[in-house]
Amino acid sequence: MDALDADPIKRVDLNWETCYRIVGGIARGILYLHEDSRHRVIDRDLKASNILLDADMNPKISDFGMARLFVVDQTQENTSRIAGTFGYMAPEYAMHGRFSVKSDVYSFGVLLLEILTGLRNNSFDHLQERGNLLSYAWRHWKEGKALQLICPTLRASASVREAIRCIQIALLCVQEDALDRPTMGSVVAMLTSFSVSLALPSRPSFFVNFETTVTNRSHFAESEKLI
Repeated sequence: MDALDADPIKRVDLNWETCYRIVGGIARGILYLHEDSRHRVIDRDLKASNILLDADMNPKISDFGMARLFVVDQTQENTSRIAGTFGYMAPEYAMHGRFSVKSDVYSFGVLLLEILTGLRNNSFDHLQERGNLLSYAWRHWKEGKALQLICPTLRASASVREAIRCIQIALLCVQEDALDRPTMGSVVAMLTSFSVSLALPSRPSFFVNFETTVTNRSHFAESEKLI
């Protein structure tokens, strides 16, 4: 199996239909962990390199080394040992150690934006833009240019309706307030049925200020020492 981010050159062979199927498969996988498995599992490290693709481009979520099990009816947990990948971590987890199903939803939103745009959030330097992938996507959304976010290799075969809907779903997932983010059950429903209406996303949480970015990275580095 290849990781989703293993070879960017392979994106040339990725059409919209296949991409949409991969996105749906990842969403259903997270939904299974959150709602359908014997124990509720919070991944805490959902990112492109932890999504494996088989020969038929079916996605499999891998590497559960940082995953946590929740007991019945548990919705949130706090930790002082923050582990994960900066850029995919929800703000409430990165800053305060709070994680829940909604922190996985946030990570999925970042991952979805990466898949759609072909850009990486952790090393964002697209045309010398300030900020990161989330601020870049939000700016395009607010300016009515969401379709321009889709990477050129996908745009040629993309369904405009599906593409814009996916961008909107991603932005709903990365909203700053965890309560505003959808559950993965809602995400799967939104991806599979156009009859499910979508709310308008609010401004995402993103660390565009240099001082804030450095502070968060330092916080992350100190947390890693505890592990």
